[in-house]
Amino acid sequence: MAALTLCLPLLVHAAGKSDGKPLDVGVRLGAQISNLMTDANWGPYPDISGPGGVLSVDFSHGFTDNFYLHTALGLDYRTFYAYGEIGIPCAALEGEEPCGGYWEGYDVNSFFYLEIPVMAQWRTSALFLEAGPVVDILLRMNEDYILPEKYRNDRCYEDKRFGAGVVAGVGHMFDFGLSIDARVSFQFTDLVEGDKKCLTMHSEEVEMRFDSETEETTTRVLWESDEYMDGSYYKLLKYQIGIGYWF
Repeated sequence: MAALTLCLPLLVHAAGKSDGKPLDVGVRLGAQISNLMTDANWGPYPDISGPGGVLSVDFSHGFTDNFYLHTALGLDYRTFYAYGEIGIPCAALEGEEPCGGYWEGYDVNSFFYLEIPVMAQWRTSALFLEAGPVVDILLRMNEDYILPEKYRNDRCYEDKRFGAGVVAGVGHMFDFGLSIDARVSFQFTDLVEGDKKCLTMHSEEVEMRFDSETEETTTRVLWESDEYMDGSYYKLLKYQIGIGYWF
C-alpha cells in the first residue's frame, strides 16, 4: 500500500501540464513471460512460468527535451499451466462409490491485475531508457484443475491483492508515434500469503494384482511420501516486449 500511495500522486501529476510542456497519451500492447521465484519444493501455481500480456493506456509528460515522466494504467494478464495425467484406483479410496478414475489435461491458474508503473524516462534520438516503481492490484483470478475437487487438498494460502516491485525498460520511439520496447520487472512482495506448510504433495507407488481364480484385485502400497511446499518467498520476475502508439 505504501508503494500505491507513492505512485498515485505521480500518476495524477503526469495527467496535467507543467511548464508549458505537452502531455502525450498513447496505448501499448505487450507480450510477457512470468517466472515464479521461490525456495519452496514447488510453487503455488501449476508451473513455474507462464505466458501473458498487458494492454495499457500510457501518459508521458516532458520536463525537458530529454527527461520525461512515463506512467500507465494497464490490464495485466498472467497464466500458469501444466499438463498432467492422474489415476486413482478404487482400492486406494477404501471402497468409496463411485470411486477412482483417470484424468488428463491442463491445470490452469489465470490472473487479471491492474498494473500501474511510474517510470522516469531518458530519451535520445536513438533510444529511451526508463525505470521506476510498479504496483499491481489483483482484480480477478480463476483456477481450473483436471483433478475433481473432492480429491484435491484444501487451499492453505491466499493470493495477495496488492504487489509492489520495480520495472526497467529500453526502447525506440519513431517520429510518427510508434514505439517498441523491452522491459523486465521484479515483484519483491510475495505473490501469496498463508501457512504454506499445510499444502503437501503426496507420492506413492502402488502394486495391483489380479487373482484369476477369485477374479479379485488387491492393491499394495510399496512406498509413499509427503512433501511440504514450505517456502519462505514467492517472487515474480517478468520479461516483456511491447509495441505502442502515441497520439
